[in-house]
Amino acid sequence: MNTAIIVSGGDAPGINAAIDCFTRLATPGGDRVLGAQAGFTGLLAGQLAEIDRSLVSLLAGRGGSILQSSRAPALQEPDARDRLLNVMSFHEIDNLLLFGGDGTIQHIAPLLASWGVSCIILPTTIDNDVAATEYTLGHDSACNFALQAVAGIRATAHALPGRIFMLQTLGAPSGHLALAIAYASGAHLALLPEYPLEIDWLAQRLTQVVADDGCALIVISEAYPGINSLLSEIPRRTGIRVRYTDLGHAQRGADVSHRDGCVARDMSRLAWRAFKDGIHNGALIMRDGALRLHQGSLPSEKKPPPDRRLYEFVNQL
Repeated sequence: MNTAIIVSGGDAPGINAAIDCFTRLATPGGDRVLGAQAGFTGLLAGQLAEIDRSLVSLLAGRGGSILQSSRAPALQEPDARDRLLNVMSFHEIDNLLLFGGDGTIQHIAPLLASWGVSCIILPTTIDNDVAATEYTLGHDSACNFALQAVAGIRATAHALPGRIFMLQTLGAPSGHLALAIAYASGAHLALLPEYPLEIDWLAQRLTQVVADDGCALIVISEAYPGINSLLSEIPRRTGIRVRYTDLGHAQRGADVSHRDGCVARDMSRLAWRAFKDGIHNGALIMRDGALRLHQGSLPSEKKPPPDRRLYEFVNQL
């Protein structure tokens, strides 16, 4: 059995661990594992090489991916199907193991299935915004990265009281990641695009928090409307300085947490077993805390907005 591994869309912590586990399972029995560079663009161009076991083992606990990704819509090209099948035939590839987020699952997976390509998807995005699964690989590591930043912010807030601290996370277009970080960190406010707040209420709340606690911590999603205006309006309305930290894409490169290390390897074990059992299409999803293989394409739907009750608890609404 020969498997090609592709990373589609954004990278996330845990990809290297999953590749490491899958390769360890496959190669002792004589199976070959190839990696495509630059996502489907590279795959269609035949940019494939056998996975370097020593390298991927060395990097298994690190974020990012040894395989470069791409967001280019390569599979929409008129001859994409024929090129893909020719590459798979030339390299004797039986299956594709695909890492990707909501866009990959919604659009690429059904397309590959319609072309008769055997493919299992590992939902992978720090945003945790895929509807059919409770959890996506990389989310926990990104949250832990943010919590380390919060610890540093709180140390400064203690040394220099009387300030408002705003921490911006990734996660667009949803606020799932920001809410998870806000709740775990004990932030005073979570600003999510799904539930925008009135600036007057926000200013009053922050003024009271600083008076009571000596400082205020806001966790804000990158998708929240008008972030730049907030950075000027909040000090103007409260008379309190705002100190802003943007975590940016460093979250994607976070070291792999214990949970993501386990999830990555569990996903790979289930995917490898599914290929061996002759299952040609599916995705690894989590339901009630347990991973399982969903055969066929996942439902085409959007994930519900972040938990309203949790959001109201954080913001004391």
